[in-house]
Amino acid sequence: MWVVGLDLVGIADAIRAIAVFFAVMVCAYAGLVLMTSRNPLQRAEWKEIVIGVFVGLSVIFIAPIISALLSGGNYCR
Repeated sequence: MWVVGLDLVGIADAIRAIAVFFAVMVCAYAGLVLMTSRNPLQRAEWKEIVIGVFVGLSVIFIAPIISALLSGGNYCR
């Protein structure tokens, strides 16, 4: 049974906003670590984390476009 007022697009937008917020926080902390750390292993680890954040964000923002194209949506009109 569906809850009245359940809007999947709204839920997806909220999840996307939360993901962007946490991505900004992780990138800010990673920038601080990269600027202040003298340990090359720690710097390499945080560089990989930043790359993972950008890959994750790209998947989050590209997924609706791909799903609309595969389902016959009107994204390209």
